[in-house]
Amino acid sequence: MTWRPWLYLLAAVAVEVSGVTLMKRVADSGALAPFLFMYALIGLSFYFLALAVRRLPIALAYAAWETLGLACVTFIGLRYFGEDLGPAKALGLAALLVGVVLVSIGAPEAQGE
Repeated sequence: MTWRPWLYLLAAVAVEVSGVTLMKRVADSGALAPFLFMYALIGLSFYFLALAVRRLPIALAYAAWETLGLACVTFIGLRYFGEDLGPAKALGLAALLVGVVLVSIGAPEAQGE
């Protein structure tokens, strides 16, 4: 198994989380440049995701990308934006993680590089 598609997937998550965090920061500013940078980050995230799905099953890659991104954004919201983690949100995150594990179990091995 090669690690390259997983590295692309992690890069996609990191760039997406950066873009979404920036979205929170610039939402009230109205300045065009930060929004363009945010869109560029989100576009770059999809580029890395596209590289990952060349070798990973799309259901697995997308589920992992979305779940890891959501977990990171939730942590950032808790830590830096004063958001709360209630029982429903925690249960939802746990359900997503279980879903990714189940999709992973059912996915075929990554294709050779």
